[in-house]
Amino acid sequence: MVNIFKEGKVDLRKRVKLSIPKLIKEILDKDIEYFNIKLEKLCNIIVQEMGYEPVLRIQDKLKNERKIPITFNLNERNTKFLQDMIKCSPEKLETEFFRSLFSTYCNLHPSLREKVVKKNLYLEIEISIKEKLPIKVSYNNKVIDILPITFLRDILTDYNSLECTNEESKETMVLQLKNIEILNTNL
Repeated sequence: MVNIFKEGKVDLRKRVKLSIPKLIKEILDKDIEYFNIKLEKLCNIIVQEMGYEPVLRIQDKLKNERKIPITFNLNERNTKFLQDMIKCSPEKLETEFFRSLFSTYCNLHPSLREKVVKKNLYLEIEISIKEKLPIKVSYNNKVIDILPITFLRDILTDYNSLECTNEESKETMVLQLKNIEILNTNL
């Protein structure tokens, strides 16, 4: 556990150290760059969103690949539930649990990995599409009102975009999901 002092209280978060196959580290690095987030944030999102999901035994196929060490701190929520996640997992060793989890995440198609990382954004947009309700978003630091139409997969990056209508100009637009921040919904 790591003791971090925050405004007079002690924050007990678990420090995780493990070695993962180079291929998995490369995929994590690609997502870190694409989503413009830090390793610690990405690792915590993966643990939070996939910690109770069934994992794949893919890491066994990569056991001969060169390993790269990574270190990150679990957030308080993930620290609290880690032991329960491990109990629900076929992996009983903590390091094997994390390797399995990251292997499973990295074997998802980029568009599915994006749904893991941007889960709340997807949920809000899906409701807006279904209910045909406009939302106010910040896109590349510009505030616009849009009516989401459908999700698209970018054939160049394999990540997702959103086809939508600009409520003011009535133009159809395609926005990269990674650059959308929902400011207000009419849900």
